[in-house]
Amino acid sequence: MKSIFLPRTNDDNPYQKELINHLNKLGIQAELPDASISTTFFLPAVFFPQKTNIVHLHWLNPFFAGSTILERLLKLLFFILELIILKIVGIKIIWTVHNLKNHENKNLILDSFCSSCVARLANGIIAHCDSAKEEIIKSFSLSNHDKIFVVPHGNYINCYDNNIEKSLARKSLNLDDSALVFLFLGMIRPYKGVLELIDKFKHLNNNASQLVIAGKIYQNSPEMTDMLLQKIDNDPKIKFIPGFVPAEKIQIYMNACDVVVFPYRDILTSGAVMLAMSFGRACIAPRKGCIGEVLDNDGAFLYEIYDEGGLIKAMNSALKQQSQLSNMGQYNRQVAEKYDWKTIAEFTDNVYRQC
Repeated sequence: MKSIFLPRTNDDNPYQKELINHLNKLGIQAELPDASISTTFFLPAVFFPQKTNIVHLHWLNPFFAGSTILERLLKLLFFILELIILKIVGIKIIWTVHNLKNHENKNLILDSFCSSCVARLANGIIAHCDSAKEEIIKSFSLSNHDKIFVVPHGNYINCYDNNIEKSLARKSLNLDDSALVFLFLGMIRPYKGVLELIDKFKHLNNNASQLVIAGKIYQNSPEMTDMLLQKIDNDPKIKFIPGFVPAEKIQIYMNACDVVVFPYRDILTSGAVMLAMSFGRACIAPRKGCIGEVLDNDGAFLYEIYDEGGLIKAMNSALKQQSQLSNMGQYNRQVAEKYDWKTIAEFTDNVYRQC
């Protein structure tokens, strides 16, 4: 059985690599297309040098990305045409739904049309949790629930170095040893609520806490950069480290902090939460989508996403239970161990074979 993953991503996220490697160990010839293959015209990668059995789709927005409305529309129509050709020749289509729409809420009409078409053309749809499955059914009005499969998101244990001690990690970031350190790590995008996080942190009733924000601002937006710097306003308790965080430095941030904060405004599933759990860190996050299924009160401070006071209440709870944060993190690590890539690949193999 041969499977090709589309589209090919250029980021350092090990998700596709880990899934492909473990599918290969099960005897499935899973692979990414050659870097020269365009998302606009991917059929050559499907048929040559050997016809594939399964096209496994992930993030859809590259299939209708463009600088003009006409370009985006033409790319989308061509993409749908290629999927119809796959159906005609008997190649199965699997779609892993990582999100219901693009995070920036751009081109939502095209986005919705694309997702609805793929949802109907797909032989199988993968959701990362039961909650996501229900949202997929509702969002795309799907009557055939049997073609939707739940396959959890794999962990990131052993994907990154994890051998630096907390004291050394803090020293490298110039953080106080005795402070409770909150961390936001990753791409800074509007939907992730970083500006709100800064506001809430400044209103905490505690002078012995620090906030670290590390990551690249999406599309290097000067407006977002200005707003972020204005919010921080040279607060000595807030350390902003802009720029892409390379894989070898992730362990520094994770091991320097006490709790990782996910102040998302909207979310379906989150690999970043699984990353924090893999490093054995307590979490603060909204009880939304798959987050509420992989995290629980033994390892996280969860709040309702529409509760305006939810985030600051969760952060204050973390301050009050500072002595428990290490145990909460170790609990999360044990939970994350259940989501090993061998198991995830076996679940995916089952989806392939049923389709």
